[in-house]
Order: sequence, then C-alpha cells, then structure tokens
Amino acid sequence: MGQISGSQLVIDSLRREGVDTIYVLPGDPVGPIVNGWASGGFQAIAVRHEQVAAMAAQAHSYLTRTVGVCIAASGVGQTNTMTGIANAYSNCWPLLVIGGSSELRRRNMGDFQELPQVETTAPICKWTATVDSIQRIPTLINIAMKQAMAGRPGPVYLDLPAEMISGSVDEDEVTIPQPAPEPARPLAEPQEVKKALEVLSKAERPLLIVGKGAAWSWAEDELLEFVDRTQIPFLTSPMGMGMLPPDHPMNVSAARTQALQGADTILMVGARFNWIFHFGQPPRFASDFKLVQIDIDGSEIGSNVPATVGLVGDAKMVLGQLIGALDETPVAYGESPWLKQLTEKCAENAASIEPMLNSEASPIGYYRILKEIRDFLPKDAIVVADGASTMDISRQVVPVWYPRHRLDAGVAGCVGIGVPFAIASQVVHPDKPVICIQGDWAFGFNGMDIETAARFKLPIVWVVFQNANIDKWVRTYVDGVEDPNDFTPSLRFDVMMEALGGHGEFVESPEQIRPALERAFSSGKASLINVIMDPGAGRRQQEFAWLAREGRMGYS
Repeated sequence: MGQISGSQLVIDSLRREGVDTIYVLPGDPVGPIVNGWASGGFQAIAVRHEQVAAMAAQAHSYLTRTVGVCIAASGVGQTNTMTGIANAYSNCWPLLVIGGSSELRRRNMGDFQELPQVETTAPICKWTATVDSIQRIPTLINIAMKQAMAGRPGPVYLDLPAEMISGSVDEDEVTIPQPAPEPARPLAEPQEVKKALEVLSKAERPLLIVGKGAAWSWAEDELLEFVDRTQIPFLTSPMGMGMLPPDHPMNVSAARTQALQGADTILMVGARFNWIFHFGQPPRFASDFKLVQIDIDGSEIGSNVPATVGLVGDAKMVLGQLIGALDETPVAYGESPWLKQLTEKCAENAASIEPMLNSEASPIGYYRILKEIRDFLPKDAIVVADGASTMDISRQVVPVWYPRHRLDAGVAGCVGIGVPFAIASQVVHPDKPVICIQGDWAFGFNGMDIETAARFKLPIVWVVFQNANIDKWVRTYVDGVEDPNDFTPSLRFDVMMEALGGHGEFVESPEQIRPALERAFSSGKASLINVIMDPGAGRRQQEFAWLAREGRMGYS
C-alpha cells in the first residue's frame, strides 16, 4: 500500500471513533489536521481562544454522551486549554484534547513553543500519552477514547509532536484497532438493592437528590417512574434540573434548605457531597440521616457522609433495578406531614420573590429580567447560565423542562463557560432555541467568541446582565475612589455584537425586555441583549451564605 501522513491518520482515527465535530484554534503544528478535517467535509468549529475550544468540546460531550474533541496548537496554545480540562475533570465529563507539541528530536534544545505539556496536564486528566511513532496514532486515539468514557468519565490528553503530524509511514505498518465500544453500564449488587429499598421503606422524611451524573447516564425515564411509584419528594443539582418535570407534585426544590435539613433518609443519584451539597454536614443537613447512594465510582460511596447502603453502578441501570424490586420490597410515601411542610415552604418562598419578579423599578433587578425570560422561553429552550448572582438566581426563576437543557459553571465554579457552552449547545441542537444568561463579568472571559457564533450562523441569544461590578463585592460607591471590583458602567456590548455580524439590543427599563427578546429570537442571528441593571441588586435574603467557608456558615 501507499504512504499515509500522521495528520491523515489522526483524521481517519477520529472518524472511525465516531467523531463528527472538532473544536479548534488552528496553528502550528496541527494545521494539516484541521485543514484536512475541513477539506473532508467534516465540521470544524474554529474559535478565537483555545479555552473556548476545550470548554465547547466538553459541553458537546455532555449533550451527546460521546467524547468531545478539542485540537490545539503547541506550547501556550495547549496550555490555554487547561482551564477547560480542569473544568471537565471537576464535572466528570469526557474530553479529548489533542495538543501539537515541539519535535521529539529537538526536545530540551529550546524548540519552538517547547513546554512540558504532558507533565503539566497530567494531574487534571484521567490519562495522558505522547505519540512516539506515527504507526501508533490510531491505537493511542482509541485508548484515549476508552479512557475518557470508562467508569467515571473525564478528560484525557494526547500529545502530538510536530514530526508525528508531518511525517508519513507505509499504511501496511499501521495497526487499525476496533472502535471504542459503548462504555459498560454496571449493575449494583442485587442484595444491596434489596437493602436500599428496606432502608427507604422505613423513612419518615425521605428525599431524593438528583445530580448531573444521572443526566449523563440518561436516567430520566427511570427517575420519573421511581418517583411516580414511590411518591418520594425530590430536588436536583443545578445541572440535574430537567431530569424530572419542574411542575411535578413531588418537586420540593423551592424548599431546598428545609428539605436538606429535615430529611431523615436521602437517596442520592449521580451527585456528590461536595461544596454544592454542603458536604452533607450540619447545619445544612441533619446529623444522623441515612444515606442510600448511587454512583458509578465505588470510591465516591461514603465520601464525606457514611453511606448506609452504597449502590455502585450506572444510574440508569441501578434505578431500573430499584424499580424492578419494588414489588417485592414496596416503598410508598404519598401524602404526609413531611410533604405538606415542604410544599407549604415552596409556596411561601415563591410568594416571597413575587414583588421582585414584578418590580417596575429602573434600574432593573435580577428577578424582573429573569421573569421576562421565563415567561418568553419555550419549554425546549436550552439555558446556559454563567456568572455568580446571574447564574444562582436563574435557578430559582427559570424552569428547565427537559434533561441536559441547563448547563452552568458546575463543580469547578468556572466563570466564563457561558459562550463556549452556548456554542456547543447550538451546534448539537441546531433546531432548539439556546439562551445564554450571563453577567457582564462572566461575559468578559470569552466574550470575543460571540463572533464565532455569528460566523457559523448560530442563532444563540445572549442576555448580558450588566451591573458593572463583580457581584457587588466590596462596592463602596465612594466618589473619586477607584474600586477594583467596579467596571465602566453602561458598556455597549450590543454594539459589539452588531459589529461582529450579529444582532444587538440595548435595554434600560423593564418594559423593554420582552420586545428585545422577541426581536432577538426572531432575527435568526447570534444576538446579544445588553441589559443595564441596578449595580446594587442581589438575591432574596438567604438563611445561609452560599459558600461553606469558616466564619460564613458556622462549620467547625
């Protein structure tokens, strides 16, 4: 047979593994891969910063249950992906980053953009490797795909030295592996399933917590059947929203504090007792609650909170086991003083924000903007939320009706995900409306890539909440004093969008919000609604601060 280049082997290998889209910022030495991919008629989303490519690729993974692929140039091009890799690591999302690198034969000579790319990336990856021969490119890409998806998913990194891309070998010398199979979906031990139901059956104040691990498993059908049969009250993590209908009578998310504190038995599915769920510790939880925990990774069972029963397996499969065993070990709650208490608290909390939702005040507060978005959006809209208060308050106001239709900063608390996550959402779901709700601080991280959306004709609508400060931190309003937490007010991000080829709207009063949304979504273009808001606006009073730091939450 004839000669084949390393770049073509990369392209052929990715296609063989089922990859249909890559997120890239072309540069040396990966240009031949990117150009060859595009010349083959395959989708390459070329962005303006490698961080955007890595973040968009991981959102692509989450939305499709595949491995998203980012390709970056060498040196600082590759290191620009590391925040994206870290975010995928924290969120347990698969991601393959292929980074070009300096030539092997010139290592330790000061070659162009020579950096210790594998060494610096390895601590936040499941697996890393360097391609040391062109013949092994298909095998190493195959291993990377398996590693990214196996067990608890996560990011992997493949280092591709320049001569491995530009060089060629005889095709007869190349071993072509079978494509990576679908990852295993392990079942829990049957005796543990029975124990779990026995524990749940004795609960007086039960609670189901649903995390994005259940969303990754596509366990929504099993969750709904389990909730309908048992009538267990539930709440979700931020990205677990949509796994169960928001209008379900067992949804007690609006009484989150009371539900967590009062539950005597918790069934946790695909979530972790990290900072998002306050480590499972008092004062946010009862000191002696029983825990039934479902997780794909056995090392997570009992982390921070001892598990009464640990079910190690895939969330979809284990929930199916629980449902199948309900006839033998029934669990049924229905109407109870516990449910009545929680639903009353939900109603009370909803009533407490009504004045803010309907406020005619100008400058505008968070709740009124979000209320207009809530009332306008169709149920199938994908909501991407980014920033501090903007993201947090949106969970209270904007419902999510379908699985994997809300993406946000996640476990890493990673500001700047809004633009790349919105791009990937529209690429994966071209027929669905995509809205990115984003603070002006968060928008600044990757805001230039709204041009990518305009260039690829992705009709995403950004709503930028412009309060001109970093979440009101240390804001003093003292004349003549430059506060490092303040930005220039009333910047024209809408004009920026227009200059980059999209549609812009400028909003200063409540009655302008709905018409701006209508025009933006009707434009068929990437659009940005720039809302000038009250710099002192915040969320309703909370019983606890959001972050469990010493002195703020009373943890010992």
